[in-house]
Amino acid sequence: MELSALLEPLAGTLQTTVALWLLLLPLLAFVGLYFFGNKLPRHGDWLGIGLTFIAFALAVWLFQQTWNTATFHTRTTWFSLASLSGAVADFTAGILLDNLAVLLLVIVTFISLLVQIFSVGYMHGDKGYSRYFAYLGLFTFSMLGIVLVDNLLLLFMFWELVGFSSYLLIGFWYDRPAAVAANKKAFLVNRIGDLGLLLGLFAFYTYFRTFDLEALRTLVGSGTWANGNFILQYTLSDQPWLIELSPVVLTLAGLGLFMGCVGKSAQFPLQVWLPDAMQGPTPVSSLIHAATMVAAGVYLLARCYAFFTIDALTVMAVIGAVTALLGALAALTQHDIKAVLAFSTISQLGYMVMGMGTGAHDAALLHLSTHAFFKAALFLNAGIIIHAMHRGLHHLHPYKHIDPQDIRNMGGLRKALPVTFYTYLLAAAALAGIPLFSGFLSKDAILSVTWAWAQTMSANGNNLYYLVPVTGFMVVLLTAYYMTRHMWFMFFGSFRLPFDVNKLRLAAGSEAERVMLLPVVLLAILSLGIFFSINPLNFSDSWVVQGIGLQQLLPTGVLLSGGLVPEIVLQNEANHFLHIIFGVLSALLAATGVILALIHYNRKTEEFLVHETPQGAFARFTFHHFYLDSLYSNYFVKPTLLLSRSLYRVDKRIIDYTLDYSAKWLVVLSKIVAWFDRLVVDGTVWLVGALSKVIGWLGRNLQNGKVQSYYAYSLFGFILIILYIVLF
Repeated sequence: MELSALLEPLAGTLQTTVALWLLLLPLLAFVGLYFFGNKLPRHGDWLGIGLTFIAFALAVWLFQQTWNTATFHTRTTWFSLASLSGAVADFTAGILLDNLAVLLLVIVTFISLLVQIFSVGYMHGDKGYSRYFAYLGLFTFSMLGIVLVDNLLLLFMFWELVGFSSYLLIGFWYDRPAAVAANKKAFLVNRIGDLGLLLGLFAFYTYFRTFDLEALRTLVGSGTWANGNFILQYTLSDQPWLIELSPVVLTLAGLGLFMGCVGKSAQFPLQVWLPDAMQGPTPVSSLIHAATMVAAGVYLLARCYAFFTIDALTVMAVIGAVTALLGALAALTQHDIKAVLAFSTISQLGYMVMGMGTGAHDAALLHLSTHAFFKAALFLNAGIIIHAMHRGLHHLHPYKHIDPQDIRNMGGLRKALPVTFYTYLLAAAALAGIPLFSGFLSKDAILSVTWAWAQTMSANGNNLYYLVPVTGFMVVLLTAYYMTRHMWFMFFGSFRLPFDVNKLRLAAGSEAERVMLLPVVLLAILSLGIFFSINPLNFSDSWVVQGIGLQQLLPTGVLLSGGLVPEIVLQNEANHFLHIIFGVLSALLAATGVILALIHYNRKTEEFLVHETPQGAFARFTFHHFYLDSLYSNYFVKPTLLLSRSLYRVDKRIIDYTLDYSAKWLVVLSKIVAWFDRLVVDGTVWLVGALSKVIGWLGRNLQNGKVQSYYAYSLFGFILIILYIVLF
């Protein structure tokens, strides 16, 4: 196979040109708002919203042009480098539009548009108003870049840009120490995962000599397995290449790519940054940490799915299951309204990664899509509630000691915020996996395929694989329980602060600004299952699942080549009867979780709810997120800081001291050497010259040509001889 032929430049099309403009529009918004935002009317919010709306319209057009119709790919040579052997390596850059790309384009631009509209009300009057919208434009540009590019190198560049823009948004209120600590934590923890991603993508380049995703998939699909090793022959610059790789090498390279997902999508053990990241504005939480950024890791796994070995996928399945369980357990005991949703996000991301690892590729992407809408609705509704609580607390003096985000200070909000209540209810039902809602469809799909995966993997008698689907079913129960608890604290019972709950309303006829209510209503409606499947009780009828299966996304032959994708992926259509059984079981578990929470909290008095604290060692254990922050602080952060301080002291007190005094002694030595050179070396040379001059002068005077002088010298010599004889 000729690799150069796979990397031939591909002519642009109208669709890829439109995609390029779609990518640049948010960047244009960022540049305009960052440099000129304060000089524009309304501080330029209309510019960011208008350009994002155009980007969304273009994304919808591209969706219509591409979905189940065609794939558009433009590629050009970016730059070339010559190796030591003389071969020239071409690095390409391009845009790839397929079903997965256009689906994410619509989701990212739509959520970004609604978040910006919502922010007009939420961020009104903030001193950094234009800067906030500029950062949203930069983030949207970065995320769209990840979706559109066709190679791993460019993807990594946009990946890092997403990390940088999220750093800016999380720490938007940089005058708050907690926000500054949170954005630094998010940035540094993500760098750990990104290091693995960087090693993984360079490992694939080392063996396959390209970053291009389509070329990599074709090469992987052309390889064969012999004697337990992966063997591939191809030519590059008319030179034959033969690679023979053990499964361990390919597994480690794949896990390197997966490390990027572990960091960005907050998987165990790097999930600790996501709860702290809620220090940013609530719309930022909705955009970055619920709908788009954290889903980038799952998108990466989908794009690179053909590169993972069975062992790598098994690690994904286990990590995803553990993350889903830990996130759900932590959400059970939280009191901060955003903390509950943050840990819920961690749990749902665990579902997606678990689905990827078990072969439920399409189901995981379906859950990514459904989760984007109902979680964005939940976060934006949380923003409305936080705004209302701040508004109401102005009637209570003093109120600084009361946390407006603590759900224990709420209660009975459905009376004052009815629209918020019903939209929150719809989104929470989707998250809990209630039938007829979108979350039920995607969770049922993941759990069904995960069970089939466990059956296949345990054929050798190792039943431990069943722990993965069993964990998934446990999380269904836990999710329904903590979301019912969450709703009960906020919307039911009586209001727990000493003023009228109607003080939370914006005005007598409105509970919040219309620009804040419109996005949450749209997102709540999109949480219904009918928008994702004609039959809202059967995920196999979903248009999303049918459009993003591996058969639609990978080049022909990759799956059947004996490559790296396990056979379980080809068996995605499990027994229809089992689908029904698992759907009923999932619904029963969700209903059980709701009922248990209602029974538990319906018996509690308002006094108990106001002062509820985690009871028992395990409850405190989950409340503090299993003390992972303390663990990392004690065993990684503090030792690192101690080592850094020690090295600093060594540097200042030993190395710098030694260098400083060495320099001083060198100055003294150089002065001594200079003195010796001047007085001894130069003096000796001068003395030799002076003596030669004197001797020459004497010799010249002896030979003056006068007879009387010669007579006098002879007489003087004769006298000296006589004296010598007489004396000696």
